[in-house]
Amino acid sequence: MSARIGRLLAAVTVAATLIASPATAHAATGCSQPSSQAAAQKYLDALVDRNAAWSIPLDPFVLRIENGLPTSVSALDLKLQLHLHVQYSVFTSIENVVWTWQPDGRQDVINAHYDIPVGLGGVSLASSTVDEDFTLTAACTIKRIDATFTIEPAA
Repeated sequence: MSARIGRLLAAVTVAATLIASPATAHAATGCSQPSSQAAAQKYLDALVDRNAAWSIPLDPFVLRIENGLPTSVSALDLKLQLHLHVQYSVFTSIENVVWTWQPDGRQDVINAHYDIPVGLGGVSLASSTVDEDFTLTAACTIKRIDATFTIEPAA
């Protein structure tokens, strides 16, 4: 009887291992390039559309750093900033986006390099070139955003 139970437990263990293996393998490899880009794109969308803020896949304790200064430390904080849109309301579009997957070999990072025209009431005021690194979890939530930007006068 105990030999039967032993074989049954061994069979259950093997089955559980086979079933869990794909999920474990995915978690070990991290977020894919297309999924990373899709998550980061949702953030870019929210820069010009305040309602898109609620669909960004963020880690609960996401950290955003802009030009070396921390500007957000939680998902709720970041989503509220984007939704309230005060500092972002002058962005008219996101242009010329160039994506780089795992820049300099950094795992779980996708970089977006893009331009943001800045205007108010249809008048062009300036533009900004942004270089932004998004670090993602294995579950494809953004856990860190490092942005550097420069602002140039309107052409």
